[in-house]
Amino acid sequence: TIMIDEPVRAGNWRPENYTGQFIGPVALADALRESINSIAVQLTLNLSPEEVVSTAYRMGIASDLETFPSIALGASEVNLLELTNAYIPFETGGALYDRYAITEIRAEDGTVLYTRETLEPDLVIDPAIAGQMTDMLYQVVEGGTGAVANLGRREAAGKTGTTQDWRDAWFVGFTTDYLTGVWVGNDDDSPMDQVVGGGLPALIWRDYMAAVHEGLPLTELTRSGEIVRVDTVDENSELRNFLYRTASQFEQSSRRISRRRR
Repeated sequence: TIMIDEPVRAGNWRPENYTGQFIGPVALADALRESINSIAVQLTLNLSPEEVVSTAYRMGIASDLETFPSIALGASEVNLLELTNAYIPFETGGALYDRYAITEIRAEDGTVLYTRETLEPDLVIDPAIAGQMTDMLYQVVEGGTGAVANLGRREAAGKTGTTQDWRDAWFVGFTTDYLTGVWVGNDDDSPMDQVVGGGLPALIWRDYMAAVHEGLPLTELTRSGEIVRVDTVDENSELRNFLYRTASQFEQSSRRISRRRR
């Protein structure tokens, strides 16, 4: 799906891209790979912040989330465990597993005092959608904002994140064997020295994941590059017509430039 990377406004809020620039027509996969804020905001406005929050809860987020347009860029706080947990359905083909730390407790004499009950996971997203999301997150690591996290021959997928004023930076990513989240910030919430998610957090993630995967066989992620068309705006809406009209004009201009070059 093509959308337009351009200035967007929600009330008095005017979000900007990290680069401070806008590039025009862009595919959603490319927008995710390059962390283009304006596209995320437009999608949220089209779908509604309520839909975004509902999806986040379904994916495992437990903290209270505000249904503001700025939820598109993570304006509500969650902890690292929640954020990492929400990536599980991408790794498992749509299934969400409970997170836990203790599997069993034994007394000194070996008596089992507690055994964690094994629960069936909930299917929270369609496996085909999970495969498409994994493919897009794979592109982030292959050549997007998460390129520093690349593990070479071992396939990995993930996403960078950076809050305004450089207060938080993180990288969450997974292979077929492990899912890991890394957060970097100051304890007193003071700004860092321009640390971004694709920098130090991605580097820590890469070094850690390289160590824990040592000796493990290379296995491919379950991902799908199949394009499924999903209309995020009403069939006859003015925005939809504008998007497709602009995309068509962009394609025609590209053809004219190509002919002139030949």
